[in-house]
Amino acid sequence: MNGTMRWLVRGLARRARRALSDAVPDRIVQARRFKRIFDRRLDLRDPRTFNEKLHWLMLYYRPPLMSQLADKFAVRRYVAERVGPHILNELYGVWDRVADLDFARLPDTFVLKVNWGWRMNLFCRDRATFDVEAARRQLAAWMRRSHYWHNREWVYKDITPRIVCERLLTDPVWSSPTEYAFHCFGGEPRFLRVHAGRASGKPSSDIFDLQWQKPPFAVNRADSGRITERPSNFDEMADCARRLSRGWPFVRVDLFGVEGRTIFQELSWHPAAGTSRFIPESYDRYWGDQLTLPPATA
Repeated sequence: MNGTMRWLVRGLARRARRALSDAVPDRIVQARRFKRIFDRRLDLRDPRTFNEKLHWLMLYYRPPLMSQLADKFAVRRYVAERVGPHILNELYGVWDRVADLDFARLPDTFVLKVNWGWRMNLFCRDRATFDVEAARRQLAAWMRRSHYWHNREWVYKDITPRIVCERLLTDPVWSSPTEYAFHCFGGEPRFLRVHAGRASGKPSSDIFDLQWQKPPFAVNRADSGRITERPSNFDEMADCARRLSRGWPFVRVDLFGVEGRTIFQELSWHPAAGTSRFIPESYDRYWGDQLTLPPATA
């Protein structure tokens, strides 16, 4: 078998494996993943922990509006109506196809993202040295397959893929902007996770309650201890999170803080797809107690 034939056979085998994997129902995929990560069965009949309840929500709570609000472009209208357009990042353009994107018309710095994925971002800090062809290839790959298939988060499945270009946010201290992820239960923010320095090579992550006190737990890894100061616009951010989460059993509202300005990032319905590790583990149940499950819609 020559090289070309081997390449074709491998490609066909890869597509066949993907097709078989895609045919497995969401519930089975999620149960297998939960068992692999936590080494115990996923209890959907009587979910008690935060992670179990997120899996229940993924499977049985599916208002169509949630999919619209998972769309990083379509959500802008919702944010403008609930809070105001002033917290939206500057928008440079939106395209349905990679071929329609004219890099020559973009400013010297910008960020490109795909509206239906997680961590699908390209940062341009100097358009003169930006690899346009590599960017086109990466965007085309992201546009072909929904983030839904990674963890079966249904909110991403039926989003119409688009490319969004926005202003590149920077911070004079941390280089990249500090991120404030408000975990909101029943429309009320209770905890937030603060991420700083993601682009610096020395990222930090710390958890606070709404009184800017350290709670007696961590999520996924120990706190860095590097974040200490409460931002000057904290009350505004908490109010934005409260308005955007109103009416939902749970949602994580992600905001940027840039030199005292609050900027919306995204809404996340199922953080880590229900696989967050609590330290100590008992706080998985503590968070679960705060999440009241709504009536099933699916």
